[in-house]
Amino acid sequence: MTTTSPGVRNFTRAQLLRVAKLFAGDSGAASAVDRSGDERTRHPLAQTPHLEVWVMTWPPGSTTGWHDHGDASGAMVVVEGDLGDELWKGGSVQVRDLAPGDEHVIAAGQLHNVTNLGDDYAVTIHAYSPGLTEMTPYEWVDGKPVAVKPA
Repeated sequence: MTTTSPGVRNFTRAQLLRVAKLFAGDSGAASAVDRSGDERTRHPLAQTPHLEVWVMTWPPGSTTGWHDHGDASGAMVVVEGDLGDELWKGGSVQVRDLAPGDEHVIAAGQLHNVTNLGDDYAVTIHAYSPGLTEMTPYEWVDGKPVAVKPA
């Protein structure tokens, strides 16, 4: 007899991307979000102990700031707008521009910063596994990212 629930407990980045693309294909998710605020917001679409799916709205110029997702891997699909994703990899910053239909996966612990580069709202769909329970912010010290310790 098993005491655990059946189903996927650890989603791969490829599986997360498929989930994000599935939700991005639903026009209702992007059209139902409020676009009147001036701060980046996230709205849950689905949640289990092992998977979270969100739709996020990005006012012009909004940014995440440098951060990682702790133990969670993630995938993002751009539904509307133009975003820039900066990654800290191999000791340097790599920049990638993202437009509608573009997708991006992020490994657990990967440092990055996402910014709305356009003049209009951007909308993205995100999938994380396990659920996103921590986000570590970073600041730049001597040209390198350093984790910000809680006060």
